[in-house]
Amino acid sequence: MLSEWLVVFMKSLLLMFTFIFLLQGCGDSESQESPIISVDSEVCLSQTLMNTALWNYMDDWYLWNESLDHNTALDDFLSIEDLINNIKASNPIDRFSFTIPKTKYDDIFVNAKDISYGMAVKVDDINNELVVSFVFDNSNAQKIGLSRGDRIIAINDIDLHSVMADELFVWSKFWSNLWSNTDVTQDVNFTWRTLEGAIITKAMKQSQVTTNTIFATTIIESAVGRIGYLVYNSFINPSSDDLNQAFSYFSENNIDELIVDLRYNHGGTSIMSNQLGSQIGGDIVLGNIYNKPTNNANHQSDIELFNLNGVDHYLNMSRVVFVTTQESSSGSEVLINSLKPYIDVKLVGQKTYGKPVGMRVSQLCDQMVLAITHHNHNADGFGDFFEGIPVDCPAVDSVAGEWGDLSDPMLYEAVYLLENNQCSNNQITDSQPLKPLYPHLLKRQNFLGELPLTDSNIF
Repeated sequence: MLSEWLVVFMKSLLLMFTFIFLLQGCGDSESQESPIISVDSEVCLSQTLMNTALWNYMDDWYLWNESLDHNTALDDFLSIEDLINNIKASNPIDRFSFTIPKTKYDDIFVNAKDISYGMAVKVDDINNELVVSFVFDNSNAQKIGLSRGDRIIAINDIDLHSVMADELFVWSKFWSNLWSNTDVTQDVNFTWRTLEGAIITKAMKQSQVTTNTIFATTIIESAVGRIGYLVYNSFINPSSDDLNQAFSYFSENNIDELIVDLRYNHGGTSIMSNQLGSQIGGDIVLGNIYNKPTNNANHQSDIELFNLNGVDHYLNMSRVVFVTTQESSSGSEVLINSLKPYIDVKLVGQKTYGKPVGMRVSQLCDQMVLAITHHNHNADGFGDFFEGIPVDCPAVDSVAGEWGDLSDPMLYEAVYLLENNQCSNNQITDSQPLKPLYPHLLKRQNFLGELPLTDSNIF
């Protein structure tokens, strides 16, 4: 059982943070209206009946249903989350299946909204600071002037350099002490150092944030012509029009090459992953096989063809460079894998997370069940990337500047690769990477699923 202080911390965590790994968890989910396991009031009022309904569903749809222990005592589980975790414990390859409240699912995947400060951070253990990895548009974090690359050095006048230097320091206790008596309506003071060295202190509170998924659409002039640079953060349905506008911009500017930055993209819906792939490859891929999912013996999935999803702007790129990290998961990996049979695909950065399997999102009472139901394969039949997709040219994510700045080692390496058809020799790949904010939570299934080991965390 969780110790008392960790229970307090988890309650404050529920209030305080929305994690990006939700998007990782839902990669390649079905795009149609979610099927219903049960919303019958009699079932929903009985934990045993809910457990039974979930078990029957898993026996029917779970990709690894042969691993289910039919001697499992369903009465022993106090929640369907506990039952899912028990099933996963018997099947170590499943790092992905989870449940989430329907209201939370709708906020993130349907409405693209949540309550937060609207910024993601990483931990720099060498300098004892939090590094802002991105800021959502129109969020309170953006309104007070925080931006990518800024370094948070104090929160509510607590100096992070001092507290993080203590060998007994742990983030969980820090947040528990700081926010146990704080709610979303209260201001919190943040002190940060900008990339230019200025020290700024401002207060902000949490508010509803609409999560934009495109962080940058720009043109880079290079020795090989005009390079389109797209930073895309999540395959969620509200981003369809945004992608259409981005590719309209690239078409109008007659780009010669394309870099797609997926370094923080954990996945999303298969229809959006397919749309992006179709907009990249255009006439080269349209109508060809995008994905050949396989199921358990009870079901058979339809082959997915490249499809523009109703948008009208696309390119015909014969080559694309993807920027990736271990946060690049699921839909990002399927996109990369699906394009490889048709065009020249290169990867720069760090190998991807390793999630070649997808989910059928289903509703059980007030919970959404996201259980693994299919294994994704490209037109060549390849889908074995549980260990991640390796990169062609390694580079580190130093969060060194705003999007599109060539001081970013990953973007620099991607441009170098396009210009020279080889990797550079000046990348430092053995430096200590920035860390996730809650490494002690990354190894357990909690209320939102499992984080990749290099995840950003959203305030």
